[in-house]
Amino acid sequence: DNIAICGYHGWHDWYLSTNLQNKNSLNEHLLPGLSTKGVSRKLKNTVYPFKYNDLNNLKSIIKKNKIGVIIMEVYRNIPPNKNFLKNVKKLSKKNGIVLIFDECTSGFRETYGGIHKKYKVYPDIAIFGKALGNGYAITSIIGKKEVMQHAQDSFISSTFWTEKIGYVAALKTLEVMKKEESWKIVKNVGDMIKSKWKQIANENNIAIDIMGTSAIPNFKIKNLNNDWKKYKTYISQEMLKQNILSSNSIYVCTKHNEKVLNKYFENLHTIFNKIRMIDRENSIDYELDGPVCHEGFKRLN
Repeated sequence: DNIAICGYHGWHDWYLSTNLQNKNSLNEHLLPGLSTKGVSRKLKNTVYPFKYNDLNNLKSIIKKNKIGVIIMEVYRNIPPNKNFLKNVKKLSKKNGIVLIFDECTSGFRETYGGIHKKYKVYPDIAIFGKALGNGYAITSIIGKKEVMQHAQDSFISSTFWTEKIGYVAALKTLEVMKKEESWKIVKNVGDMIKSKWKQIANENNIAIDIMGTSAIPNFKIKNLNNDWKKYKTYISQEMLKQNILSSNSIYVCTKHNEKVLNKYFENLHTIFNKIRMIDRENSIDYELDGPVCHEGFKRLN
């Protein structure tokens, strides 16, 4: 019954129940402040979060609790330490635990399939979505025969399982991906974006952290205390004035060509220069045209 998790795995009760034990348990797993309203309290103490790249943390959880499943993202913001994924796999096998890799975000962005192929660590089950359908609604679960066979003994139903648009879109997307080797394109573009971010920041004497996979890079300006959300808002605000929809992260696609990126970089350079001047002369508050953006979720009174 018990599950060990690492990463973001959606909005279902089993995942949100992690916060029943401690309301901040999911804060380090992408979205802070997730509410457990509507989640059965009987699920308390059934889901245990572990820290990415911390094998001892996972070992401790397995030792103290009867864990049946480990579900984790392979890579979101920081890469896996050497042998971390292999050791997770060994640990799961040793303890008879089903290992699930959630590749809904990372799938097809750096390999033709899951990013786990890059690290040569193969789970019992892998989950895909998003890029798989290129915008159309589709998800997919694949896995080892001895694990997947158990689905034959369980009740699975769906209102929309006769709807074919998602399947057709996914098959065509896979065909085009394979033909164009899209994962290579987005990785190369993402590497270039990261390099350019660093260059623009250095030219404007702004310290930034750059994180994420090459295909989904993101940055954060350092040394802003609690004002980062204001600066993030300002970046989007100024980009929108130039008809560019942009924040501090990019989901790279094959249509991010030189013309598109050059316009983006030119405007980012201008914005960073303004941020440098704002930081010296006055408060960012005076530069905002509207409310500050949200990060995570919080209950409104």
